[in-house]
Amino acid sequence: MKVPDIKELLIDDSPVSDDDFRRQNLVNVIGSIIFMIAGPLFIYQGFYLLTWPYTVKWGALAIALGFFVLFFGFSLWQDRQVQVLRRMYVRDAAEIRQILGELRDERKEQKK
Repeated sequence: MKVPDIKELLIDDSPVSDDDFRRQNLVNVIGSIIFMIAGPLFIYQGFYLLTWPYTVKWGALAIALGFFVLFFGFSLWQDRQVQVLRRMYVRDAAEIRQILGELRDERKEQKK
């Protein structure tokens, strides 16, 4: 059985236009913001429910769910940052290769 490579699973190499990438980025950032806002609201509601003896279990569950939602939102935001930085790195590397190729060609011409 072939074991999948983790790096290939985590890195999205699909060719996406700049507009599609910006749209995807905006949607994912908005989603992560929603999760980052909802998480503390769950935590706040959980602490409110802890004040009543009959709802302590629900309060603890709401606090745990709030932390889970908060961490999930942060994970989505961090994933988008990694994708943006990786896209910038690929562009910069291609630009540097092009510039180095031009400099190499100029040197060859100067030596002739």
